[in-house]
Amino acid sequence: MFDFALALIVVLVALYAPGYLIGRAFPLQRPAALALAPAFGLPVLVALGVVLSEASLSCPAPVLLVLALAVALAVFAAASGIRRQRGRATGAAIAPEPFPRQVPSRFLIGAFALYVAVALVVCAGMFLSAIDGLDSFARKDDTTVHLSIIRAFLDTGTYSTLHSNAFLGQGTEGAYYPSVWHIVAAIAASFIGDGVAPANNAVTLAFIAVVLPLGVCLLLASVFPEKRTVVLAGSLFATTFAIMPWGFLTKGQLLPNLASYALIPGALALFIAAVEAQQGKHRAALGIGAAWALAAIALCQPNGAFTCVIGMAAYALCRIFRAPDDKKASFTPRRIGAAVVFVAALCALWVALFFAPPLRSVVTYGQWDTLLSLPEAVLSGLSFMYVEWGGLQPFLSVVVLFGAIAVFRDRRYLWLVVAYLVTLIIYLGNMATDGFARQLLAGFWYADYYRTGAMNALFAIPLAAFGFAWLVKLLSGLLGRIPALKPREAACTVLAAVVLTAAFAACQTVSYSFKIGERTVAAGLPYQRQQIANLYTWETTYTAEERAFVQQAAALVGDGLVVNVPNDGTAWCYGTDGLDVLFRRTGDNGGNSFPKETNALIRTGLADVASNPEVQQALRQVDARYVILLDDPSGSDPTMDSSRYEAEKWAGIESITPDTPGFTLLLSEGDMRLYEIEAVAAE
Repeated sequence: MFDFALALIVVLVALYAPGYLIGRAFPLQRPAALALAPAFGLPVLVALGVVLSEASLSCPAPVLLVLALAVALAVFAAASGIRRQRGRATGAAIAPEPFPRQVPSRFLIGAFALYVAVALVVCAGMFLSAIDGLDSFARKDDTTVHLSIIRAFLDTGTYSTLHSNAFLGQGTEGAYYPSVWHIVAAIAASFIGDGVAPANNAVTLAFIAVVLPLGVCLLLASVFPEKRTVVLAGSLFATTFAIMPWGFLTKGQLLPNLASYALIPGALALFIAAVEAQQGKHRAALGIGAAWALAAIALCQPNGAFTCVIGMAAYALCRIFRAPDDKKASFTPRRIGAAVVFVAALCALWVALFFAPPLRSVVTYGQWDTLLSLPEAVLSGLSFMYVEWGGLQPFLSVVVLFGAIAVFRDRRYLWLVVAYLVTLIIYLGNMATDGFARQLLAGFWYADYYRTGAMNALFAIPLAAFGFAWLVKLLSGLLGRIPALKPREAACTVLAAVVLTAAFAACQTVSYSFKIGERTVAAGLPYQRQQIANLYTWETTYTAEERAFVQQAAALVGDGLVVNVPNDGTAWCYGTDGLDVLFRRTGDNGGNSFPKETNALIRTGLADVASNPEVQQALRQVDARYVILLDDPSGSDPTMDSSRYEAEKWAGIESITPDTPGFTLLLSEGDMRLYEIEAVAAE
């Protein structure tokens, strides 16, 4: 518990301390700078990691944090000096832009506290109480990558996203992978004895319970500055859509995408502030800040930037026809022409990027099956199930519907519906079409229905808050007709909010399931919580007993490379416990960068090492000296992951026994074995 708490504190410092100083260099008031701090600070960590790597310099992870703080402090000092100099020249101090407009800082700070408190309650129920210990992790193939990158950063002392794939230390230079998440986790892990798994969980909690809620709060305060009920209502919805953020933990895991989406609401708020700034110099400075935040989103996961731009474009499009303070929209020929040109330019840019060579591997990725018919996909999206194994959330359907109706009653907020509908169309195209149409619509998100569904849910959050606030107003009016409550308007509002909040909590937490045809429909959050519990457990695949054995093995072999069968749980043990295994992902090649022929020789012929010179040469090529086996596949209770597992492709490793020539048994417990390869050790 202490290690996790310390890791969480370090994560929050890494996310907020450098970025807050940089945010104060912009014309932002303190609450806004705080909410936007991760977007401002994370690019500094990434840039330092790249620069140090390119200069062939390595350092402990805490030093990277110290350097980021130093850079941020220098930026803050320089900006403060410039402001003072301009103030002396003009004879007046330059005040920060009131952002969000008409929202007192005291109210915003209180709202921040409410959002984080609600998010922590949700996280306690959905995540902290569901996982099997704070050092647990999801038994998913993508998790092997995330944990291995964090471990590789710690082992090498380099933090470059240009060389950050999971196989550093195996004789390769690595390749680009968006690794903001992993840099922050590595910094936290370095403070708790390189505890990768608890640090990873601390980053998860920080982004879900702090970064996302503060961003949503800032966005709602920017969009609804005079509607405090809407701002406060948003605290209920920032973290309670099943697919966003929780689906990112159960699909993949899509942790970089979680980080990028968590930054989007704050970036949208900053963009709105830039557009609406009263002074030109503030508009320019806030515009630079919005571009900086967009870059931070792209560094976390590039498809998040496309998601953010959809929101920005929707706001800009509606802004053409109506300024926030205008009573009515103005549909003059000039404005209609400007809107047509704007949309045409966006569509042309979309197509150009789709065919751009750097993005071809992304937009053509994910030849998924068509899961649902179009009517089923529409029903799934509007009910916030999104995927065939997703969970139903009827209360959200109601409040989002009311939010959309409220928008059409007050069309200053029409862009919220536009963004929601655009992302819904992308999700529907992703879910119900095939071929070129699917790739064109959803290719920037790998044509992954989880990502496009989460994107749509993200833009549903403001509508849910708006709809909830309107329902509170309607119910309060009904309560006001009761004679005893009629003169107590404030009490009616509070009572209405309490009643609706209780109904929301009940709808979100009561578990149920039923069948519709061949499909099983379940309650959204309870279903996702069960999925998290099933993944973050020490009882399957990589068990607590197997981990204890791996830790003993790691103490014996030190830095030696160990041949393994990744499906028996060892795919995760490099990331979790630092055992340097050859195969760190499931699949034929195990994910490493050695030649396929070399891997195939080891996988299928290792048992013949004593008599096969080719196998001996393959082992020398990879410099492997040990073999670990955590399961006997023919045993009564193997804890194997069946993902991409084909027994014949691993027969050369799994057939090794204590009697096999060329091997010395070093460690044994149950069906777990650690061998030294004599033929290589003798060299």
